[in-house]
Order: sequence, then structure tokens, then C-alpha cells
Amino acid sequence: MKKIILIAAILLGALTNGQAQVINKNAAKRIGEAVKEGYQDVKEAIVQDTKPTGDHTIWDIYVAPKVGLNLSNLLGVENNIKPGVVAGAYVEVFLAKNIALDVEMQYSQQGASGIYRNISATDDYGNPVTQKYGPYSVNLHYINTSYLVRWYPWADLPWSFTTGIHTGYVVNAHAKEKHGEDLNLRNHIYKGDIAIPIGASYEWKQWQIEARYNIFFRKLAKDDKAKDLLKNARNSMFEVTLGYRIQVL
Repeated sequence: MKKIILIAAILLGALTNGQAQVINKNAAKRIGEAVKEGYQDVKEAIVQDTKPTGDHTIWDIYVAPKVGLNLSNLLGVENNIKPGVVAGAYVEVFLAKNIALDVEMQYSQQGASGIYRNISATDDYGNPVTQKYGPYSVNLHYINTSYLVRWYPWADLPWSFTTGIHTGYVVNAHAKEKHGEDLNLRNHIYKGDIAIPIGASYEWKQWQIEARYNIFFRKLAKDDKAKDLLKNARNSMFEVTLGYRIQVL
């Protein structure tokens, strides 16, 4: 009797294991097919057969990730241009055949190099003197939001021009002296900034290259510690980006 029970248990286990393998194989096959179909759907959504022009359909909607480089410096103080990275994305909605509204968010590295800090002091005779320290490299990290109007002036050409309002919020700000101190400026400069961007772009297939210059208005320094280094400086930034446009509607 014990032998019969043992043999039955072995046969039942083998049968159950075989069914599980069949079920697992079927499930794995279905999962593989679903992943393959999903990949194909995503590929078709991202890779689109398009020939861009300056003529669009009203309420067309595009999204576009973008990345690039910028050249920034500070106006109002002696300094050198500093290269940086810019990356982000925008959503674009066409309000007319050749006019669209863009909302864009991006991260950008800004600042300048070769800046000297002036500290007021007195000499051994009590006379006022100015001591010069540096050079410093100012590193500013911003999260920017831009609200842009994009205009396509030629129906048969994919050239466009942009302008609007650019707002920035500083998330990190340091001034590093060459072989010296590192000043944390984040609490000593205005966290918000505003500019008018002026740009031009060209599209081929789904790619877009854009050059843009931002005209800033607000002074950076808000207290004496920052003014010793930055004086009345304002941001200035020229950027070139490469974007990938995906039509979603």
C-alpha cells in the first residue's frame, strides 16, 4: 500500500510539474508577444515618416526632448565666457497653420569665469584700499521654464522663429576661486530670473536644430557678499540645441 501511495505521489508530482511547464511556456510566449507588439507600437509612435514644412494643421501637438550646449557670461562685470550643458523638453500646440505655442522646461549650466572679488579694507595708516581676490569661476545651475510663440514664415520651408518669456530658478550657485575658497552664493543672489528669448530653428525629418539667445533683465546679487564679486551683473546666454520632434496628435 505504501508503495502504491509513493508511486501515485511521484506520478502526480510529475504531472503537476509538466502542466506548470506548459502553463509557464504559454505564459512566457504570450508575454513575449505582448512585449514585441508593445515595442513595435512604441517604435511606430517615436519613429515617424515625416517631411517637415512651414505649413501645419491647427491643433497639431508635438513633444520634443532636446539637449545641447550653451555659452554664458555675466553682463556688467569683467569676466570670460563659460561653456555649459542644457537639456529639457517642450510641448508644442499649433494655434494656426504657421503659428504654435510652446511650453518648455530645461536644466541649464550658466555662469562665467575670470571674475575678481573686490574687498574694501584699510591699510596700516587707516587709508581705504580695495583688495582684489581671484580669479573666480561662477557656476550657476538653473531650472528654466519658457513660454514661446513659434512662427513659420514660409509654407514650403521648415524654418521657424521663436520669442516669448523665459523664467529661471537657481537651484545651485557657487563661486570657486582658483586654488582657493568655494563660496556658496545661492542665498546671496536672487533665485528667480527673467529673460526674453530670441531664436531660430531648422527641421529635417524629426530632428530640429535651434539657436537661441536669452536677454536677461534682473541683476543677480541681492546682498553685499554677492555684490563684492558680482557687482551689478546680469546673466547672458546663447544656446544651441538638438531636438527630436514627435507628433502625438
